[in-house]
Amino acid sequence: MVKIIFIGGFLGFFALNTLQEKGLKAKGLETGGERPVAKWFFVLGKLSTLLCWAAAFAQAIGFNLRLIAVPPGFEAAAAGLFLCGFVVLWLAYRWLGDANTTGLPKAGTQLRTAGIYAYSRNPLYLGLYLMTAGAALYCGCVVVLALGIAAVAVHHRIVLAEEKFLLARFGPAYEAYKARVRRYI
Repeated sequence: MVKIIFIGGFLGFFALNTLQEKGLKAKGLETGGERPVAKWFFVLGKLSTLLCWAAAFAQAIGFNLRLIAVPPGFEAAAAGLFLCGFVVLWLAYRWLGDANTTGLPKAGTQLRTAGIYAYSRNPLYLGLYLMTAGAALYCGCVVVLALGIAAVAVHHRIVLAEEKFLLARFGPAYEAYKARVRRYI
């Protein structure tokens, strides 16, 4: 079951992302926004996340990347984190709807505060963090753990930059939202 979660989650994320983007493009909506940080930093975050998740996928299909023995139940806990992250990510995509972009939102985008966004200002990133933590722990490999830490650190910096943008774009509405809802949980 653990292996199915990692294989399905890895493939499911790409399917979800592709379907979301195709749906938006079919409506004539642009999905690429301006990056909130330098391009190299943005790419570093995406690449470290992808490599961490790919390592978990490789581990699940039989490539042993473990450098340490993992205690009983550890794999199940890691799979639970990964699965929870996928569910949070899916809910975030669902509630973001037409406003989903890679990078900063385009003009005319409304502030999303309903659904999962009523509990977390950044559920996409929260889901990404949970999936990354689950993947890194599942692998039991220092290199994959370092990739996971790098992914979370870079994406947290992206969140901070996006928050500045959202405050400038939405002003008092975002300030009130920020006072009501925590950054992650």
